[in-house]
Amino acid sequence: MNTFEIFSLIIGSVTACILIVQAGLALKSLKADHERRKKQATFEFVQRIRPAWLEARYALEERWGREPLTSKELEEIENDFHLMTTVRSLLGLLEHLSVGMNAGVFDKDLLYRMSGTQLINIHKRLRTYIDKIQKTHPTAYTEYQELVKDFEERKRIRPPTDGNIVNS
Repeated sequence: MNTFEIFSLIIGSVTACILIVQAGLALKSLKADHERRKKQATFEFVQRIRPAWLEARYALEERWGREPLTSKELEEIENDFHLMTTVRSLLGLLEHLSVGMNAGVFDKDLLYRMSGTQLINIHKRLRTYIDKIQKTHPTAYTEYQELVKDFEERKRIRPPTDGNIVNS
């Protein structure tokens, strides 16, 4: 092997290494951009449905406080067209949000940080209504229920103890 061949081999090897590093950086950049877009889509969707969310919450709290709805209250909702539409609209939006979460389209961790407790509370509040609907439509709001189960499990798990004082 002469000097020219050795030099060509070194240049080719350095070029291959640079290409590998660039491909790795491009992949890392693509993953970071995907993650950012996923979080942004989650944030934007939640902001888009927030008015309906708040309207339903205020309408229910104004009439019955914050406790889970009773059978009597469900009858009152069913007899009030506007209230029934508000509740169904809210649950429909939450079901669509949940489908996106459960399918991996949206960022579940971000939603948990933003609204996990509220989603759990809405579910507890409307559980009797959801159960009633599921008697005739068994798959209604199942995605929302799965999301709430996941969030309840996260709340149940104690936080890690890393960083706690060990010797005091």
